[in-house]
Amino acid sequence: MAHWFHRNVLKATTNQKFEFKITNSTDATRELCSSNLRLSRYRLLDLIKNPNNSSDTIEPAFHSYLSLLYGFIWEINSSAEQNQHVGRPNPSKLRNVLVYKWTHTLLGTSTYSSADSVYEAANMSINVGLWFMKHAAMIAAKDDISMTEAKDVHTMLRRAAGIFTFVQTEFLPQLANPPPLGSDLDPRILNAYVNQCTAEAQEVTVARAVELKHNARLISALANETSKLFLDAANTLRPFKPEISAQWIKYLEFKAAFYKSYAYNYCGENLLSMDKCGEAIKALQESEACLKKAKTLCLEYGKINGPAPRAKPNEHAVFKRLAPIVKLTLDKCNRENGLIYHDTIPGEVPALDTKDTHTFGLVSPIDFQMQSHHPAWNLDTYQTLSRLTAAKSEKEQNLPPVKEDAVHQSTKEPKNESGCLLQ
Repeated sequence: MAHWFHRNVLKATTNQKFEFKITNSTDATRELCSSNLRLSRYRLLDLIKNPNNSSDTIEPAFHSYLSLLYGFIWEINSSAEQNQHVGRPNPSKLRNVLVYKWTHTLLGTSTYSSADSVYEAANMSINVGLWFMKHAAMIAAKDDISMTEAKDVHTMLRRAAGIFTFVQTEFLPQLANPPPLGSDLDPRILNAYVNQCTAEAQEVTVARAVELKHNARLISALANETSKLFLDAANTLRPFKPEISAQWIKYLEFKAAFYKSYAYNYCGENLLSMDKCGEAIKALQESEACLKKAKTLCLEYGKINGPAPRAKPNEHAVFKRLAPIVKLTLDKCNRENGLIYHDTIPGEVPALDTKDTHTFGLVSPIDFQMQSHHPAWNLDTYQTLSRLTAAKSEKEQNLPPVKEDAVHQSTKEPKNESGCLLQ
């Protein structure tokens, strides 16, 4: 597992007061809106600023806010009607009574507003998905990672992927207006996040396979699949302007090249074990070429300004560890070919195998399910609020970046075989 990750900044939003002028309003409606909803939103936004918080703190706060927002997204019926309802509920009459303003990762500091509570739920969910990615990076950056913590990294990334997938499948189809191109609600951006999270979780699987000394063919196949996921994410982002997507794409291309090198290294090791020394040499030469490309991409990444903090991935141990492994294996192949095999080195690079990954299991997102409405919602409360009229559009504004808490970055050299901080 490469313990360095590219992490986009959290999305900024304006304060949401949830205050309405309602004739004959009740204490229950006032408490739901001006107290419960406002405070729940504020608390969640405050908690996700810190990647060091635990998921046991974030998840209840997230579920609580969505359950309080529920009645602004979906219709509230009587208990009997609610129990009989099958499938997705009807849209709420309150969907467009508030304007929500959010920035988007690749679109700068200007807000994009929408009088649509689904827009609010989708953007907040993305911010929570970003928090899970940052929390995984925080755990992975520790000086000493236990196997339990490595599994936590794996789980957090799968949870992030599940949230992004939920936004993609449940919230996007319900938006009143198409999302802005290049926004975090653009299906291509969400695809990139899902593929990135899945690929980074897969990194843990690759590292685990190395530590447990699984056969080289399996490690090669897993690394190859991981490389493909990173490249798929990069390809998804290519239609966007380089000035907004270049940093993110470079990271994904770097990881794709790195794991392609990993795949060819273990492919070469497997071919040598099958006495196919010439093909093994060709595979290891390709591994060297991919690693050289990864180094170039790495240096380019470090020079690009973008939404994520700058980093120097080439200084991380897992990156530095691969080059001598490739060289050692290639030297061994050349030596044995000169003494024993005398194979001709083929012109074509050997194909990478993917068969073993189907039995070992590739990473998949953990499904996210939105809970039902908060107990504060009932038919009376909903009908009282239903007298509200649609909100008028508001002027956009520039928001300062979210001040996120810093995460410790380990400089400790791991002593294990993969070069990953797994112990």
